Amino acid sequence: MDRFDVIVIGAGPAGKNVALDLVKGGLKVAIIEKDRVGGTCLNEGCIPAKLYLESSSYVSKLKHFSNYGVMVDNISFDMTQLKTKKDELLSMLRSGATRTIEKSAAQLFHGEASFIDKNSVKVGDQLLEADKIIIASGSVHRPHPLLEIDGKQIISSKEVFELDTLPKSVLVVGGGAIGCEFATFFNALGSEVHIAEFTPQIVPAEDSDVAKVLQRELQKKGIKITVNANVTVCNKKEDSVEITMQTKKGELTGEYELVLVSIGRSPNSVSLNLKNTAVKVDRDFVLVNKHLQTDEPNIYALGDAIPTPALAHAAYNEAAVLAKNILNSSTCKPSQIIPFVTFCQPQVASVGKNEKTLKAEGIEYTATKHFFKSSAKAKIKGDDGGFIKLLCEKESGLIVGGAMIGHDTTELIHEVLIAIEKKTTISELGDMVFAHPTLSESLWELSTK
Repeated sequence: MDRFDVIVIGAGPAGKNVALDLVKGGLKVAIIEKDRVGGTCLNEGCIPAKLYLESSSYVSKLKHFSNYGVMVDNISFDMTQLKTKKDELLSMLRSGATRTIEKSAAQLFHGEASFIDKNSVKVGDQLLEADKIIIASGSVHRPHPLLEIDGKQIISSKEVFELDTLPKSVLVVGGGAIGCEFATFFNALGSEVHIAEFTPQIVPAEDSDVAKVLQRELQKKGIKITVNANVTVCNKKEDSVEITMQTKKGELTGEYELVLVSIGRSPNSVSLNLKNTAVKVDRDFVLVNKHLQTDEPNIYALGDAIPTPALAHAAYNEAAVLAKNILNSSTCKPSQIIPFVTFCQPQVASVGKNEKTLKAEGIEYTATKHFFKSSAKAKIKGDDGGFIKLLCEKESGLIVGGAMIGHDTTELIHEVLIAIEKKTTISELGDMVFAHPTLSESLWELSTK
């Protein structure tokens, strides 16, 4: 039996980072990874998705800037070449992450982890024991009750990165962040795209005004969107999939070359045999207190395994906090101010409290908007269809939240993040000097209204 101070299950953003911090703190650490170092984010999520979106965005920009003298004849797109470059990039990043672990004092084990008791874990034929164990087992694609993934006609976001050709038509089931991102990818490259969202709005986590503008802008690009849509029948044919969905206007049937199921992700905790511990779960989420500790005091959990935002940057923060708590016996809590970003076209971003939360908490607030229609830089960029919104406490003017839709809002949102963290008022923002012409100056314009 190998003995460690800490065993970390999972080598994704959460697991890798907390393990490396604990090693720097002088602890003997084991990392168990059943698949590939880097987790979902690196291998089948954030990184490849943003590479694909960045590549397709150039096609959209070329179409727009042909009106400004940029002449490119016979625009085409090679999915095979994109796939090859994606594989090269991921291999390089994965190798770098693996080398970082190997250069540290952490010991990496490959295999599936299974709890024997609160202090020991089996991985393959090896038994590992530790004073503390951290669950960072990540998440898996959430299955649809009718649409079974076959990797060919019905796929998840994971299989998008294995496509060698572009489909003529795509039904995206799920209009959340991932669904909207892939919808814009396929649309930019010429596929007919239809989004079917179960709830009353796409990007359900965002304020309704943001969702309405996004829907309008996506429809301008030719993307069909149906909300309040529930898939009820799936009929696979030789070259297409016939889908029937129930909507408020009755049944809607269509045929698609490809169906992309994007209805979220589920915690990857079922195979851990947590029944051998006192750890509690809810819908497979590992339940923790505000210090990331489970009901088994020596077992902790973080990242996609717990019911916090399933975002790599949230996992990084949780990893840093948990490492401090273990090394210093402190009781730090992860930050509650987490940016949400969606890399569709136009981009969507938000941070802090939204209008729904402020109303639920009974906080009187003001909502001030500035539309990119009046921004010279947005027009230069070729995307002026969105807005910036700041939410402030009514009496103090303190900035408590913000939402944006438009060009590069996934970058701009961090200016609002800093304002919230540093307890800045909207009037103080108006006293600052922003460069012209920039997209950022729209925040100044807003603050002087």
